[in-house]
Amino acid sequence: MKRILAMILCLMLALSTVAIAERNPLFANLPELVELDLWVDWNWVGFDTYEGGICQEWMIEQTGVKINMMKAIDGEQLSMMISSGSLPDLVVCSSSSKVRALSDSELCYPLQELIDKYVPEREISDTEKAMNAYYSEDGNFYMLKNEYNTAEEIAEASNMALNFGQFHIRNDIYKAIGSPEVKNEEDFFSLLALVRENYPDMIPLIFSPRESAAFGSMVGYDPVRPTDEEGNLVMSISDPAYKEMLRVINRLYREGYISKENFSYTSDEQAFQQWYAGNVFMVTFFAGNDEQTFQAKIREIKPEAEVVQLPLLDNWKYTLPVSGWSALFITRSCENPEAAIKTLYWAKQRDNSLALTYGVPGIDWEWDADGNLTMLDRFKEHQEAGDAETFYRELGYMLSATDYISIYLGYYAAATDATRAIFDDAVKRATVSNVISLTYPASNTDMGFLMDDVSSLTREHFSDICTAETEEDFEALFEETFELAKDNGLDEINTYLTETYKELCERMGAQ
Repeated sequence: MKRILAMILCLMLALSTVAIAERNPLFANLPELVELDLWVDWNWVGFDTYEGGICQEWMIEQTGVKINMMKAIDGEQLSMMISSGSLPDLVVCSSSSKVRALSDSELCYPLQELIDKYVPEREISDTEKAMNAYYSEDGNFYMLKNEYNTAEEIAEASNMALNFGQFHIRNDIYKAIGSPEVKNEEDFFSLLALVRENYPDMIPLIFSPRESAAFGSMVGYDPVRPTDEEGNLVMSISDPAYKEMLRVINRLYREGYISKENFSYTSDEQAFQQWYAGNVFMVTFFAGNDEQTFQAKIREIKPEAEVVQLPLLDNWKYTLPVSGWSALFITRSCENPEAAIKTLYWAKQRDNSLALTYGVPGIDWEWDADGNLTMLDRFKEHQEAGDAETFYRELGYMLSATDYISIYLGYYAAATDATRAIFDDAVKRATVSNVISLTYPASNTDMGFLMDDVSSLTREHFSDICTAETEEDFEALFEETFELAKDNGLDEINTYLTETYKELCERMGAQ
């Protein structure tokens, strides 16, 4: 009996030794399992835990590090935690005021200090360091931002997607009415007229409350970089193309293609209820392969349904912001900063970043003989089923592991041929900026308060302007809103944006 027990113990030891041996050597001196708590400051994420997700399981196998997700319920929780100094190991957020507050040596580790001590092989360019240190007052950088690449890297990339506001249409209906060419505003209205003529019971168009900028593609409005007549960065209401976009939306309303009820929607669930039921021809949303998820859901009701994105219109205009939209911090509360910085370094490596986004290499994706990312059957099956988010529970972007190119290589690989053609066109036509996202003031500054006031004013008047019953009413309502914005400091904010953008471009050697 003792001999059997001894053999069992030897076998268990051998197995555990094999498991540790297969672990990435970077983590060899760490405990067999390290748990890190990550505060995710977004209540819109579609899951509350990484438990059971393919990405988390693969990460534990590779590193022995487990990330425990702590998801925000509202926008105030993290602010209170910062004030009290009671923070988890890691924090990821996108609010400029919170990023500024966390860029403090009393709350978080200067990351170069941890890099020099634990992963000296990690190299960060001077431009990226300057961007990461933008919100700190001592010159150190405390955050790593996701989705950062230089403009030169973007220019050299191939097979890359973009994620902008887009029109998604029922292709089965589009083909039934003759697949008319749509290149400009008049073509767009003619298409909707044909839909109404041939399908009088169908709702022509619903726009998502999160995505109305798609209408700007008819008039040359760039939602990321609004400019005045001289090309200076300004608030959207000062961009003549923004007014033209509102005019298009108002025309759609007055001609009966958008309902007044649509302007009261506050969630995607409200907006897409009829869309998923198969009763809508077109919706606005984002370009990141959402048409495949839409198609899967609509086919539960209408098996014949096909959903595609509308090719870019002639006046489409877009600036690609690649300074990152969120930031990750290692807090002073972290009991194992070595494990934390090593995890971030490991996660940032290209294949690991992809695995934390799209699943297991060799099972969910692979590189083909030409070096192109290819999605495999399991990933495709879950994408078609519409449950990829909850099956994989990606955490790449939450660990700031994704650069812009890597994450959108995956979008491109998973796209249909028709959507890839749209992505190729978008990449050729878009401009790139590394500093645009840094130009805007923190929300807890005087300039930030002014900007918030004008932004709120613009949003509050959006529905009234767009549902004006006549062109004269539209003009009057827009001018009234514009004058109110000026009374609230619009000119001062525009001057700040114009000068800050130019200064950042010069200081960081970027655009």
